[in-house]
Formats: sequence, structure tokens, C-alpha cells
Amino acid sequence: MNLEKEWKSLEKSYKKEGISMKVNHVEENSIMINYLSVKASEETNLTFVFIHGAPGRANDFSKYLQHPQLRERANILSIERLGYGSNHGVEEDSIAIQAEAIEAVLQDWDRVSHQKQEYILIGHSYGGPIAAYSTLVSKCTIKYLILLAPAMSADLEPMKWYSRWAQAKIIYKILPTSFQVATDEKANHKKALKLVEEEWKLVKVPSMIVHGKKDGIVPFENMKFVRQNWEAPLDSLILEDKGHIFPFTDSDIVVDLLLDKS
Repeated sequence: MNLEKEWKSLEKSYKKEGISMKVNHVEENSIMINYLSVKASEETNLTFVFIHGAPGRANDFSKYLQHPQLRERANILSIERLGYGSNHGVEEDSIAIQAEAIEAVLQDWDRVSHQKQEYILIGHSYGGPIAAYSTLVSKCTIKYLILLAPAMSADLEPMKWYSRWAQAKIIYKILPTSFQVATDEKANHKKALKLVEEEWKLVKVPSMIVHGKKDGIVPFENMKFVRQNWEAPLDSLILEDKGHIFPFTDSDIVVDLLLDKS
């Protein structure tokens, strides 16, 4: 199924649930960036923006796009990151360029909404540093930043055995495109994070980091790294018994945070 058919099918599946979801498109530097949008039940200037990790897709956050309490509070966007549902199959390891794509979406949503929005950015895993960097380059109003199990430190970025295994040519060729992109991106995470590491202290947006102690993918020590490198107001939440995918297995944790911070 090509992306266009996939998105039309996705819109229909939301409609069956009584939810009007639209796949939006905005061009930036000759690249089409795609994102899912659900408008709030009543007009508002508040928008939640979800940014996925690697691999990932915008519809990974379907629970949030469909959540009735969140839709009562804000508009909800979920962005197809470069290499995945945007510019599909072309890996982009630059955090700055990924952030430019996020900014293009925010500016487009301001236009679509016919009013300036206030944004809460939510980045999971490798979407975390992209969300954080977006606050440094955005001309839009970002009122809060939530980092969910974020991969922020280059020195803490592990190269797991299965990532090295996936890079083997014979294995790489049979991987789905999204996993090829994730494999390429993962190989460059350390270098990409090192390029922006000194800029985290420039983040001014009030922030929160949430991380599970049983995370076997992104080291929990990223919590300490963020605390040491953040000058913006920072709250933290330690999840004693959760792993890396708690935003999808325990969505109430994130929902409660969003309702509290908005």
C-alpha cells in the first residue's frame, strides 16, 4: 500500500470511530512533510504535537489523537518524521533539519487554524532531542516541552547487537524500508547528538522529562544528563517499573501529564 492510500484508509478508520482526522501536507525545502491532525471539540488556540522515535509513524500516537479528554482540551497533531512517513525511505540524521520539518508543520497549522497557536511538544525516544531542538529554532509559540524516554546524550547512546546485525548487507536488504531508515539513523545518532549537545542549555521552554528505570533501549541515565544540562525550568518523573514504550502501554501517564500541564 502506498502512503496516499494508507492515509486515506487511516482517515476512514478514524471516521468509523466518530473522529474527524485529516492527513495534512506542507512542503519545506522541496520535501513534502505529512502530519495527522484532529481538531479540538471546541475552538482553541492550544495544540499538542507528538513526535515519534526510530522507527515510528505518526499513527503510533492514535490513542492520543482519539482520546476524548485530550480532544476537549486541545487540537492534536502527530508528525510523520523525515525518512518515515515524510520523504519516505530517505534517512535524515541531522537533528536541525528534522527540527526544521517540525517548524514547517507548526507554521502550517497556524495557517490552517486561522489563529496563532500555543504548542506543547511531546517527543518520544529520538523524537525527544528533535522536539527539544525545535524549541530553539521555532518562531511559533511553544509553551511546554515533554520528553518521554528521550535519547539526549551522545555518550549514553548505545549501539545494540541487533542494530549492528541489521547493518549487515544481507540482512539490511530484506528489512522493511522504515527499519532500514531506523538502522541508518541509529548508526548516526551518536554523531548527530554530539553536534547539538552544547545547545541544550539554551532551551528556555519549561520542560518535563519522564523516563522508566527499566528502559532497555534508551538508558535511564539520560534523566541525569538532562538535569545537568538544562537551564530552563525542568520537572522530572521517574517511572520505577516501566520500560521504553510506556507511552503506548500506559498512555494514561502521558494523558494525565498533558491535562495537568495544559
